[in-house]
Amino acid sequence: MNNANKRLMFVSYLVIVALVVLIFRLYFLQVMSGEVFAQAASENITRVRYTMAPRGNIFDRNGKLLVESVPTVAIAVDPYLVLNREDILDILSRKLNLSYYELKNELERSKSTYIDKVIIKQNIDKETLVYFRENSQNLPGVEVVNIFLRKYNYGYLASHVLGYTGEISEEELAQEKYKSGYQGGDQVGKTGIEEEYEDILKGAKGKIVYEVDPLGRPTDIIEQTDYIPGNDIYITIDIELQRYVEELLATQLDEIRKTLVPHTDEYYRARGAAAVVLDTKTGEVLAMASNPTFDPSIFVGGISQSNWDQLNDPENYFPLNNRAIMGFPPGSVFKIVTACAGLSTEVINSNTRINCAGIWYGLGSNFPKTCWNKGGHGGLNILGALQNSCDIYFYDVGLRLYSKNKNSDELLQKYSRIFGFGSATGIDLPNEDPGIVPDKAWKKETFKNDKENSIWFPGDTVNMAIGQGDLLVTPLQLADAYMVIANKGLKYKPHLLKSIKDEGDENLFDYKFDDYEDLELNQAYLNTIESGLNLVTKQGTASSAFANFPLDEIPVAGKTGTAEFAGRQDYAWFACYAPIGNPQYVIAIMLEEAGGGGKNVAPIARKILEYLFHLESSGQVHSVESFGD
Repeated sequence: MNNANKRLMFVSYLVIVALVVLIFRLYFLQVMSGEVFAQAASENITRVRYTMAPRGNIFDRNGKLLVESVPTVAIAVDPYLVLNREDILDILSRKLNLSYYELKNELERSKSTYIDKVIIKQNIDKETLVYFRENSQNLPGVEVVNIFLRKYNYGYLASHVLGYTGEISEEELAQEKYKSGYQGGDQVGKTGIEEEYEDILKGAKGKIVYEVDPLGRPTDIIEQTDYIPGNDIYITIDIELQRYVEELLATQLDEIRKTLVPHTDEYYRARGAAAVVLDTKTGEVLAMASNPTFDPSIFVGGISQSNWDQLNDPENYFPLNNRAIMGFPPGSVFKIVTACAGLSTEVINSNTRINCAGIWYGLGSNFPKTCWNKGGHGGLNILGALQNSCDIYFYDVGLRLYSKNKNSDELLQKYSRIFGFGSATGIDLPNEDPGIVPDKAWKKETFKNDKENSIWFPGDTVNMAIGQGDLLVTPLQLADAYMVIANKGLKYKPHLLKSIKDEGDENLFDYKFDDYEDLELNQAYLNTIESGLNLVTKQGTASSAFANFPLDEIPVAGKTGTAEFAGRQDYAWFACYAPIGNPQYVIAIMLEEAGGGGKNVAPIARKILEYLFHLESSGQVHSVESFGD
């Protein structure tokens, strides 16, 4: 065979092999992998666009509409198209009063496709809206769309409870809670009920599947699913009671700021306040007020930088803080815990008398401690000690608790925790502060770099016995603790959710009130404490505030408190429940840097009780004098 024939045969074999390989490849692509590539091809020619669902409404306990989602129009743009048109960017900037460079940067950050739009402006005025609709053909990539925005029908009222919404952040999108059903640009609850019940309020998005051309432009709708609105929530708040309480706090703070601190030329700062009203038989929160407050509507559609700076300016006392669930030194309102601990551990009994001479040397002559009443109260039992809020009586009880078993059981801390201090109540609100119940371990850890102060001393327990030292409690915790006394040891969980309803007004959930914990506290001891608290309003430190109040018909158990705070003026407290024997309401109130609880806070509680029991108002709340506990 000559060389020419050999070359021809080689080429023939090569062609045959190539054909065989090609045939097998075609078979693999068309038969074995046909479905896979068909699916891929299908995905390449479709795009999905989601339509936002309106959030569920929020109602008060009486069905008053507090928060709703209202439809509005907005301008949405296709970043891919608009970024290539300087003229359109300029028109958008001028017509919508937006910074050109901020608008361009926002669109460049977006990863949107032709279908997904970026909302750049809501609440468009009529003239601007007409312009964009009439010029739609000349503004490719710009679209007028319908969206839903939150409307807060009662303005500032209950803003800390309701919370506000805002655009989901990158950090939130990475969280487990937001991994399913969320995208950039979505509005989510940021605080309060809006955040706590996000999964109930949010609804389900609608979906439109488009067929697009090779450039990604829509040509047809393949599939469309309507959105499902979020479920409605009914909360336990009575918005009219809430209004009354918020107005009382604001008025009282304004008046106290006009008052001089006794024996000084300095006025009370009265920086803030909080009040909680609970239904004693259910744990429902009827009112929860925090001052200063804010208008949640300023967050709708995105808060401005100036508004955000104002809310976070220390000069404005941080209005976003919900003081009702923040920890503060409680002062003498905490003495119910010391009383219960002393009686329960038998370091005192109901007849134990301790003499108050105005000064106490229980820790030694080098560590004298005084009573708020410098002249002394004389000999007192536990009833008189509660009635007069005698510091020396409770110093002595604190030392006895420390000395029993050489403080190995940390008895005061034990009973503090029984009453719920040092841990969150579990209320259905985010960011609840657990407060602080200091003990040996806490002090050792906190002052680990200061060995001299890392030891728990007898004086630490003594200070804690009157609600001072490093102890911090929240107004909500305090209300919860007094509810335990009112209910003779039964502990209900404070809560805000009352019921959930769907779009058709069908009940999906009702809160059950049979869920409580029996703390198994001695009934006789609780009755003794209640008798002392009754004396507080009848002839003790709150008696002037309750003068002419019908205490025979509606007996009130209450306790005043004035807490020292290093570097600040005194914090004023009052807690109470009524009526004794069949308690319906618990109230706890705290005023920051506002003097004495008996003079400046108890009158507020009285007016709230008058409102709750439909009594004639006693008139002015504020008392100019501020002395005593």
